[in-house]
Amino acid sequence: MASLLSRFVPCRARVGSAKRQMPSCHSVHDLELAVQDLWAHLPQDNIRCLINSMPDRVAACIAAGGDSTRY
Repeated sequence: MASLLSRFVPCRARVGSAKRQMPSCHSVHDLELAVQDLWAHLPQDNIRCLINSMPDRVAACIAAGGDSTRY
């Protein structure tokens, strides 16, 4: 399980970076525009990292019986 977690940590850091870039929004429309802008500028490395981590994350979810995981 430790190896699974160590492979996911870089992805989590990248997602955290995107969260920190999220501006404060004062309306649903502002939020929608901000999310679309972040999505459009999401680096391909982030997307690849998340896609590559999916098998491990799904396995962890299955092992937890659908319960919470450390991810």
